[in-house]
Amino acid sequence: MSHDSPKQANFAARTASYLKSHYLSLSLLLAGYGALYLSSVVLGGWTLADWGRDVTKYPISSITPLLPRGFIDPIFFVTSFPALIIGTVVLCVYSIRGIRPEIASHKEQVAVLLTAFGFAYQVIGAWPLGTLVNFPWEWQKQIVANGTIFAWALYSLSLIALVVGSISLYVHSKIYHQKHPEF
Repeated sequence: MSHDSPKQANFAARTASYLKSHYLSLSLLLAGYGALYLSSVVLGGWTLADWGRDVTKYPISSITPLLPRGFIDPIFFVTSFPALIIGTVVLCVYSIRGIRPEIASHKEQVAVLLTAFGFAYQVIGAWPLGTLVNFPWEWQKQIVANGTIFAWALYSLSLIALVVGSISLYVHSKIYHQKHPEF
């Protein structure tokens, strides 16, 4: 048993080191996975009330999945929603934490992404305070059909991304103008 402990500790240390050195790309992957598959489930017309039923509204592809859509959509929903939240929160923390002029990083690009995606969802996403009848696009109605908690979570997450990205861009702009006073 004592042989396993050093191996487990070494594996845990290597895993922690890997996660620490790659958390930007991993959080981009999580946020991208979450946005892509969550949107595919929502745009497919599946809601939480349809759990276990196949309610495919889009044309069936030439490739038949091994599992019916009634099982795939809940799996994508359950995995992509937390992935979107975790990825976005980690990107927000990365973007705003430790901004200094002497550190060269990709924080500006992450701030631009956060601002753009937060703004885009604020403009075209489902507004939790609206009524289902007032939404101009069908997919907005599909977002709200999953419940107010879901709609509020997406709305709040996009608002946080927009604010954090904007603040980060402002700080980066100030740093840039300090380094390059001619602009």
